[in-house]
Amino acid sequence: MYDVFLVDDEIVLREGIRSNIHWDETPFNLVGEAPDGEMALSMIKELKPDILITDIRMPFLDGLELARIIRKEQPWVKIIILSGHDEFRYAREAISIGVEEYLLKPFSSAELLEILHKVAASIEEEKEQIVSLENLRNQVLSSKEIFRDRWLRELAAGLVSPAGAIEEARDLGIELISGAYAVAIVKVKAPEGRKKELPSARLFLKSHLSKRADVIFFSERPGRHVLIVKESKEESVEETAYSLAQGLKSEVTKQTGCPVSIGIGRAVKRIGEIPLSYEEADRVSRFMGERGQQLILGAGDMDSSSGEISLLPPESCRIAGRLKYAAAGEIDVIMEEYLSLFGDSESYSPFFSNYLLGDIIIASTAIIGELGGDVHEVIPSFLLREKLNNMISSRESFILHVRDLIEKVLAFRDSQGKGKHYEMIRKANEYIDSHFADPDICLHSVAEHVNASPNHFSTVYSQETGRSFIEYLTSVRIGKAKYLLRNTELRSSDIAYEAGFNDPHYFSFIFKKNVGLSPRDFRSEKIVHSLK
Repeated sequence: MYDVFLVDDEIVLREGIRSNIHWDETPFNLVGEAPDGEMALSMIKELKPDILITDIRMPFLDGLELARIIRKEQPWVKIIILSGHDEFRYAREAISIGVEEYLLKPFSSAELLEILHKVAASIEEEKEQIVSLENLRNQVLSSKEIFRDRWLRELAAGLVSPAGAIEEARDLGIELISGAYAVAIVKVKAPEGRKKELPSARLFLKSHLSKRADVIFFSERPGRHVLIVKESKEESVEETAYSLAQGLKSEVTKQTGCPVSIGIGRAVKRIGEIPLSYEEADRVSRFMGERGQQLILGAGDMDSSSGEISLLPPESCRIAGRLKYAAAGEIDVIMEEYLSLFGDSESYSPFFSNYLLGDIIIASTAIIGELGGDVHEVIPSFLLREKLNNMISSRESFILHVRDLIEKVLAFRDSQGKGKHYEMIRKANEYIDSHFADPDICLHSVAEHVNASPNHFSTVYSQETGRSFIEYLTSVRIGKAKYLLRNTELRSSDIAYEAGFNDPHYFSFIFKKNVGLSPRDFRSEKIVHSLK
């Protein structure tokens, strides 16, 4: 499947593309849309599509400027430009940026699909070329490249004198001078029987990073690669490193099917300090390797007191993420969410509640264990099978004991300190919960609120909570829409605006995609509580 993102300020055009193409019958998945380039930018960073379809003239940030940014940050994304006849003069500029296709308005669904299939074919062709080029490289590998990589390995290890490093680097075609540096180590793990994917991953990294003046790339061995990221300032080098890591991890995994982990060292100012950043990146990388984690982690994301990284096991991320960052005042909201799964107040299933209680206990165990606690001391009664049966004997008993469990877990959490990123996640969720109805809320505005760079915040948020910023924002908006559909007589179009969607048709599309029913069917069925 190829993920497609659409950007156009014409609601009618977006609705036509969304509705007139039967996406589920094609190899394409419409993952999102936006009315202008500015709003699209943060969503594209989160969703990482394969193909971008964008209008050429839009308010705030036009299609050409959006294309320039995406070509720099995610050069593997294929771009299709939409344009009116009177805008054809922009075609030359679009071609210079490197867009794949240029489609004149008006166009039919069949024409757009034809273009999409053509772009998909080019994606597959590039994959084949990567394999072919790597095979060729293995046959004819220049001695200069071998010497270059060896010199860079020595630089990272601290074996090169800073005094002569600049001249030696220039002799090898490397521009080393910069205001700040950060080292990232990319580890690609080939699944059993798929070692041949490692050369493909290396060539993909090399082919895309060689075009960037702000990155020095070299390989240490198959499956382990090093990036020296350069920027003018320390704060900007961290942002660039996280942005780069997000795109590379997503695309290498998508291209090769291999899990990827990326460890990032702290920003440093001097060439002689590059080995320090490398050492930290290596420490983070080895830490993840010992635990079988495929993540993006920086040295600053590690708890300095314990050397541990605050992460939850993936099978309980969704629930544990909510409990881990919940305030005491949110217990009623969490309880309401669980109770809504039973439907109306007359509906209760001990069998179903047994699974729910087990889910909450697993999540609670993960949080307690992560904070260094003993689950047998914090929630002992919830580990005894004979007592669990009494806890789910009735709806009232279930409510009483689940509330008690959540209170105990939150009290223990607060007594132990809340972890490195607790405040960031809590403030972000609080901001989203309060501003979800604002159609202009985006990754950048939330990151600014929590005083973090957008890419660092995006990485930390998704890895700590188990879902991306966009997924959480969408879930809050859909939750609000469900409530209004059940409890008010507002029209679906009005509910869309109340929930933060600026296009009622797009709201219906997203609602059905997430819930499985259209807003109208959700309201009329009267059985939707069990589907929430």
